[in-house]
Amino acid sequence: MLAKLLIWFNDKFDRFTDSAPISQEEKTRLQHYMIFMILGIPTMLSFGVINLVQQQFFVSIFAFSTAAGLIGGLFLLKNIRNGEWIYRCNAFLYLCLICYMIAIGGEDGSKLLWSYTLPLICCFLLGTREGGIWSSFVVIFAVFSFNQPHMFTDDVYAYSLSFKIRFIITYIFCSIISMWLESSRHFFLDKSKAVSAELVKEHTKLKEEIEFRKSLEQELKRIARVDPLTGILNRGAFFLAAEKEWNKHVRNSKKMSFAVLDIDHFKIINDKYGHPAGDQVLINVVHSCVNSIRGFDIFGRIGGEEFAMLFTETDLAEAKMVLERLRENVENTIVEYEGEKLRCTISIGLYCVMPPSDVISGIFKKADLALYQAKVSGRNKVCVYSSDD
Repeated sequence: MLAKLLIWFNDKFDRFTDSAPISQEEKTRLQHYMIFMILGIPTMLSFGVINLVQQQFFVSIFAFSTAAGLIGGLFLLKNIRNGEWIYRCNAFLYLCLICYMIAIGGEDGSKLLWSYTLPLICCFLLGTREGGIWSSFVVIFAVFSFNQPHMFTDDVYAYSLSFKIRFIITYIFCSIISMWLESSRHFFLDKSKAVSAELVKEHTKLKEEIEFRKSLEQELKRIARVDPLTGILNRGAFFLAAEKEWNKHVRNSKKMSFAVLDIDHFKIINDKYGHPAGDQVLINVVHSCVNSIRGFDIFGRIGGEEFAMLFTETDLAEAKMVLERLRENVENTIVEYEGEKLRCTISIGLYCVMPPSDVISGIFKKADLALYQAKVSGRNKVCVYSSDD
């Protein structure tokens, strides 16, 4: 039953404070306030009614005022950032009530015993230091009242000396315990915050490390697939992509064209102008190729100055027209490097096939044979593979 009551209270408290513009520490203090309110309002109302029947109107007024202060303070706390002044107002009302009950004592001096609740309430609402200060007012007032019993009212209870001493000692002890409990709670709360902050920092570092490793993994995958100089697929990635494309279209009965091209006399360019010049020529040839083919065609560098293309759903005439235009573009392009104007030409071997009459490795060999024919027959041309080659 108690467990269900606590769950219900925590649920209501969370709903109440969800929109409150306060920190987590203030929410904790508000939770304490609500607990004291749940316990205090019925007590104060009952206490006020009993004293009203007994015609002790002053005590009744303070009891009803304290209950009203608790209820009003709750709704104010939901809409403000700093509710310490509300806690102080309620603490002041309760302190006045406690001091009056110490002065009059009540039946058998029992009203004085309510004093033991003040240290716990003040420390939990106002913190260790301020709660201790508020609690000390009761000791000061009690000592003064015990020595001057008729200073405030004639209706007083005659406490014995031993009772007065026991009360002062036990009240101080109760105050110290309340301060120690609040201090311990705050200490462990700060420690928990420090640990939580450290965990957040470690979590952030771990997240950053994971993101870095993911980006590194992606970069390694990219490097493994991409030729670093030209930015197109390398040999392994090209043939893997070509194999996948071939398998995808193996049943669609549409022709595919495979071309292998090579830069003519590329070694002479490297020997005469240097490898950086040769690299620039490679980049320019790749640029021309990319601008000539479609975005979904597959293009890669399969050797030093050798490239391959796979044209999907393209017959021989279409592929040859594209390659002839590409060859002319390369031939007419001037590559400027350190004041030198370089020109180059390309030779291309082309093979057109309809799946599944062959495999990629066989297609490549036939296109390569056509490239060989283009080279031996004068270079700077497109040759189509035929069974007579």
